[in-house]
Amino acid sequence: MRIFFDTEFTGLTADAKLISIGLIDESGLNEFYAELTDTYELGNCCDFCHREVIPHLQGGALRQSLGEVRTRLEAWLRARGLNTVLVCDSPRDVTQLAVLFPEGRPANVSIEVLPWQSNLKRRIFNFGRRIHRQSGFRVHHALNDARVNRLLLMR
Repeated sequence: MRIFFDTEFTGLTADAKLISIGLIDESGLNEFYAELTDTYELGNCCDFCHREVIPHLQGGALRQSLGEVRTRLEAWLRARGLNTVLVCDSPRDVTQLAVLFPEGRPANVSIEVLPWQSNLKRRIFNFGRRIHRQSGFRVHHALNDARVNRLLLMR
């Protein structure tokens, strides 16, 4: 089963910190979303992040510690069964995923980073973020971006 995922993080630097993660399976029925409370500080976020990411965070019960998110995400991924493939559009997402699984991802999980051709197709079909707008999704929200990737790649 393919699961589309996206992360948001503090900037495009090598030491960028994880802010949030969103995942949705190919059926569209199972989702996971969390915002981390202890992996970053607002003062370390780039201007883009302050403008385009932080305002879209939902807060409340979705805000959890790194330990809580690790536990929940690992259980959620194990419940997806064998041969779970996490699909993302950037190696930066894989780097952020490693924060959640520093000792390695669950045994049932592999990762696929979309090749540039798929990213180009995705950008063309979502030109001007029209899929986001049509679906009422926020841009630069990890779960909404994962949902859009699913919609575009399941065509």
